[in-house]
Amino acid sequence: MKRMRVLSLLIVCFVVILSGCIKNQPYVTTLNPSLTANIGTYDFTAVTVVPSTVDTQIHDTITGLTITGFSADQTAKNDKIILRINSYKGKTGTFSIVQSQASAQYLHSGIISTALGGIVSITHVNSNSLTGYFSFTTQDGIAVQNGTFNVGLP
Repeated sequence: MKRMRVLSLLIVCFVVILSGCIKNQPYVTTLNPSLTANIGTYDFTAVTVVPSTVDTQIHDTITGLTITGFSADQTAKNDKIILRINSYKGKTGTFSIVQSQASAQYLHSGIISTALGGIVSITHVNSNSLTGYFSFTTQDGIAVQNGTFNVGLP
């Protein structure tokens, strides 16, 4: 009788332990990076988005952040949007192109159009990703509007 109680108690403990385990539910460890924008009537969607950082000075701790989105459009597969924040400190903020806090370029059919005005904004930073938005106008009058990005940390 005592053995049956102990055996029953062991079975109940075993079932409780197993029910607490995660079964066939993988953890999400990857991001689905994205970068989109409206360029006139064209909707730019990136097939790949590459974030990177570079130390811009040897003695100071100034780090530049670059986010490059390569077009998913097969007819314009060499098109890309490049966003740069000149002094990135790993925090949220809005960075002005006019004040040289940021810069942007739109490359279309091998022609580079550099932004004269606009912003790049980081709205959310967590342990593995950056989220934000951007808009700018290039020196040849191209308006890149309603831009958004979501990328992993470089």
